Amino acid sequence: MRPLFAIPERHTLLHSQLLAEIPRRQLRDVRGWSHFGTQISTESTSAALLALSSSPLSSPAIKEDGARLLARWRSNGTWAATDGAVPSVWATAWAVNALITISASQEPLTAALTSLVHWRPLEASWLVRLKFRLSDWQVRFDPTKYGWPWVPNTVSWVLPTSMALIALERAKRRELVGGKEVETRLRLGAEMLLDRACVGGGWNAGNAVVYGVPLRPHIDATGIALAALRLRYGNPIVNDSLTWLLGHVECPSAYSLAWLILAVAAYRDVRADVIPALTAARDCLAVLVEDPQSIQDTSTIALAALALGVDSNDNPFEVNA
Repeated sequence: MRPLFAIPERHTLLHSQLLAEIPRRQLRDVRGWSHFGTQISTESTSAALLALSSSPLSSPAIKEDGARLLARWRSNGTWAATDGAVPSVWATAWAVNALITISASQEPLTAALTSLVHWRPLEASWLVRLKFRLSDWQVRFDPTKYGWPWVPNTVSWVLPTSMALIALERAKRRELVGGKEVETRLRLGAEMLLDRACVGGGWNAGNAVVYGVPLRPHIDATGIALAALRLRYGNPIVNDSLTWLLGHVECPSAYSLAWLILAVAAYRDVRADVIPALTAARDCLAVLVEDPQSIQDTSTIALAALALGVDSNDNPFEVNA
């Protein structure tokens, strides 16, 4: 497949500098990564491993060690966001997607994929749905369309639902998971995201309207949701959200801008305005991360490395790859 676009030499150099910064941040006692500080993070570790394994110069040992590292942390098919925390859909989906990408072994994935498929938010209960319909009118959404919560016994949110959809879609395409229940969860999750879209397109963390007030979209949430909904580009909400996101390529947040690039890259073949926007976004991101050592958050460094190095063959968040 063709590359997305020509990569400037300074982007290539910066990409290498970002990759070099990641091993320096590894927590030596547990061999994982934190956001910053000393508390291990499933998201940061997964992102770091995805970035390191994406390099053409990465050794097989990086993938093998990373797969063993992630597999060791799981408990009953789930991961927590940090050591000692409760199970988290966001963390589990991150770990699953990383293992799909870096490991040839299916064994650590079986229980994790099953847990994602079976995980239900509170709206899955008819009693909770009845409550939303009869007494809780301050938020506007359809409780019959549900995705995934952050943690057990809570309602659906945009970010964990989007990441779960990405992990399950990518697992399905590798024939690691399948069946009627999987298809039902994928459909319901996508319907939930479409139902929660903000007026005019895009997503924030949760609901589109609260107390009658339309809420503004967030760049990172919109990017992750668009990545999850790539197979549904024909839906007008997805198209409007892509338009909204392409108008924010000068975002001052490196974390959000990296998500914008990784999400929009999957839409490179559907609209003529995508590749020019990607070029502009990558130029802006390069300025924001030109000094990798000054960036506190390891996830931001890893996502920026993935965004600056992404091409048509290397995007761990592309569901149609």
